[in-house]
Amino acid sequence: MVRIKFREKTHPMPTHHEPSQRLSITCFFIAGVFAIGLLHVPASAQLPSSAQKELIDSLENKIKIEKNDTVKVRLHFQIANKLRTADTTNAWRHQREITRLAEEKKNDYFRGESYALAATLQLANHPQEGIGNFEKAIRIYSKYPENRRANLSSATAYVNLGLLHYQNNDYQTAIENYLRAEDVYLREDPRNSDLGILYSNLSVAYGTINKYEEGLAFSKKGLDFARRGKDKASRMGALYAYGGNLVTAKKGDGGLVFLDSAKIMATELNNLYYMYGSDFMKAMYYYNTKQYDQAIRYYTECLNFAKKYNSTPDIGNNFLNISACEAELKKPRLAAAHLDSSAKYLDYSIRTVSKQMYFENYAEVYKQLGNFTKAFAYKDSVGAIKDSLYQADNIKQLEFRQARYNYEKRQNEIEQLEAGKRLQEASIKQKNMINYVLIGGTGALLLILVLSYRTYRQKQKLQLQRISELEVEKKLAATEAVLKGEEQERTRLAKDLHDGLGGMLSGIKYGLNTMKGNQIMTPENAQAFERSMDMLDSSIREMRRVAHNMMPEALVKFGLDTALRDYCNDIHQSGALQINYQSFGLENASIDQTAAITIYRVIQELVTNIVKHAGARSAIVQVTKNEGAVSVTVEDDGKGFDTAILRRSTGIGWTNIQHRVEFLKGKLDVNSQAGKGTSVLIELTV
Repeated sequence: MVRIKFREKTHPMPTHHEPSQRLSITCFFIAGVFAIGLLHVPASAQLPSSAQKELIDSLENKIKIEKNDTVKVRLHFQIANKLRTADTTNAWRHQREITRLAEEKKNDYFRGESYALAATLQLANHPQEGIGNFEKAIRIYSKYPENRRANLSSATAYVNLGLLHYQNNDYQTAIENYLRAEDVYLREDPRNSDLGILYSNLSVAYGTINKYEEGLAFSKKGLDFARRGKDKASRMGALYAYGGNLVTAKKGDGGLVFLDSAKIMATELNNLYYMYGSDFMKAMYYYNTKQYDQAIRYYTECLNFAKKYNSTPDIGNNFLNISACEAELKKPRLAAAHLDSSAKYLDYSIRTVSKQMYFENYAEVYKQLGNFTKAFAYKDSVGAIKDSLYQADNIKQLEFRQARYNYEKRQNEIEQLEAGKRLQEASIKQKNMINYVLIGGTGALLLILVLSYRTYRQKQKLQLQRISELEVEKKLAATEAVLKGEEQERTRLAKDLHDGLGGMLSGIKYGLNTMKGNQIMTPENAQAFERSMDMLDSSIREMRRVAHNMMPEALVKFGLDTALRDYCNDIHQSGALQINYQSFGLENASIDQTAAITIYRVIQELVTNIVKHAGARSAIVQVTKNEGAVSVTVEDDGKGFDTAILRRSTGIGWTNIQHRVEFLKGKLDVNSQAGKGTSVLIELTV
């Protein structure tokens, strides 16, 4: 069973500030958290190369001729590993083959491999199920204490469990799982390369909860481990991690030597991440030791580096850091100017750590300028932001734990029902044997046995019905998770487009206008310049339209009725379709946001279908809100179609409509005839 390791997205480790420090500065230890398993991979790695396809074909051929079941299981696991993102359906097929072999051979170890593989395939979209399957695999592996392969598989599962708990802010549980994995590696394979990655994860986790001594100790272990190997990249990362931990633990200037070494290796390997991070950590060191001029020097280098590679958040944070240093040097006006510059790159409309620091630094600036009214106003806002961030962190932990509890509860209920079913099946066999023996008995006894059997059958049907209901609930829960995940991703992408790309395009426009004012151009060049500016304006409007379609602001701010009215008006004004929107009882109705988004997406998909396929001139969208129910009617005067087509349809749009209606426990009715248009009636429970 092959495990693939790779670098997961970075997680910041917050540094500790003494209470006596007045100013805040974005001093984050940019340390990587690594996965020893099969978690998220970049989009560029999701399609197999031709060489990988040849390897997979070779492994498939080996399975066909392999006689040893253990080797077969390993081959299935290896292929599924390689297909986990490129071909999920085929990957699951190999997982089912392992499950089949486990059942056919009554092999508990194979069953553990099946659970472990299922967990890796579920982590991206169903993390709760993935955690449950990892835990099942570990319980099975524990039955084979002398099996080295089973023990190392347990270690891999522990690391992935730790990473998932870390990502959900459950840091203590993450550390506990990491330490269990360390015990296994030290016992079974102390030279395993995954151990070095594990030490990095432990140093980050301890640093996150401000236990810097423990984090420093594990980063030192990671450095010692990397030095024994030959991989330059591993040594570079270990040098950076150890130097960064020395800085965050405030162990003098010893960390600078390791950071310089890491930067030299990063320059050789052209690793931008560590080149930037080393200078950033040095700037942080000089700030913490009150050498503010030196800190400004390195933060300025980081700022120029971020500008070179158009990293908007890093540009904003470095402006924020420079302003803090200038405030410490009693240069409030320069500090204020850099704070204003940071606001051009960071979104201060949402509550983040950067916004907290922005307010704290402006409070100090106004204090130095003698404007105590504004200083106190900014200081008062800091407390509210801190409380909001703390509450958001707690809510995330509670949601994660509640989801774990609900999943475990459902699993226990299913296991209990299945155990009861097995006992009942055994009881049926026993009663049947008795019936065969006493078949020549008296009629009265036969009648009693028949009645008993019928009673039992009724109970069995009730049990099966309950299992079916639980399966339906599980399917609805999975659908809800998918819909929420889809809307969260749409929201994130919309924000990234609007705040990131939109800000960059606006900045480009501002820069070009500034250049125009300082340049003398011929009339031809001036005309070409204006055409370019018009094209840039069109690009900004198109980007904002796309962001609005992905997550309409009106839906979040003003509710479903306003969002639908705006959407229909936009379609109408575009000339694509004459659309009339009507609503009854919806203006002041209170509808859960998830339900509102779902209704909006259904109507959006139906209108899109009319525009694309119906050939209609006009349409009506009518939404009625009654007690606990919403009725949606969408009609058009298009060419119509045979509704029997829908039963065979595999289109994504129609499938999405059905899933959303099912999620809201609604009913869907479509009436259409050729040449007479189409009418869709949806009744939803909200």
